Amino acid sequence: MRILIIGVVTLVLVLAIARTGFNTSTQSSEESTNTQEVTLKVDGMTCNMCPLTIKTALRKLDGVVDAEVSFKDKEAKVVYEEGEVTVDEIVKTIENAGFKAIPPDKEGK
Repeated sequence: MRILIIGVVTLVLVLAIARTGFNTSTQSSEESTNTQEVTLKVDGMTCNMCPLTIKTALRKLDGVVDAEVSFKDKEAKVVYEEGEVTVDEIVKTIENAGFKAIPPDKEGK
């Protein structure tokens, strides 16, 4: 009986997902062709909560697919949709959160 219930629940979930038009193969192929990754040095992080602040701000930015921020390495790795957001907008978002972001082309200057 339990297996039957699990099977019915699984079927209902699959049908619900199918009705939404969600297609993982289409989505992943679009992401792979339209995404870029940038690693930015970030100055001004003083504690382990700073990366969370930056990550939260970046994930709210339209066009950002993912963001990982390291307190130890003092950097942010951002995956973004090319054409939806620019590196300058990403830098500005980090700066608006209270930190200084240094794009790769400006390091050492």
